Amino acid sequence: MLNKHQKIQFSQMVERSVEQATKNLSGTKGVVSVRLSQEEIDVIDQLVFLELAKNRSDATAMLIREGIRTHESLFNEMREYTAELEQVKAKMQRRIQESGLVGRLQQADDREEIPNGGDGHESKSND
Repeated sequence: MLNKHQKIQFSQMVERSVEQATKNLSGTKGVVSVRLSQEEIDVIDQLVFLELAKNRSDATAMLIREGIRTHESLFNEMREYTAELEQVKAKMQRRIQESGLVGRLQQADDREEIPNGGDGHESKSND
């Protein structure tokens, strides 16, 4: 059982943890799981050991942000090309829909029958 002083310390620790978690999560959009080599994990652990990052997650995020910042012009160019490709994709989807091809393919698919009750095996006739 905790004494009064320990309970107060524990309560303060929980409050600090909640505050820190809230700070860490502010602006966070999602969680990504990644597989890393031991060498990459060692670099991340060194950042944590040197107290340049609070934990592995923060160290990893820091390195990713730095990589994106370093190659910002390349990623901006990639975004522009991706936007252009999205427009071409949407145009082709509309064109294919308007052609009626998708509907005809779906009708043809619906008309196909699977032989012998759908088990995919042909039965031999005993004629």
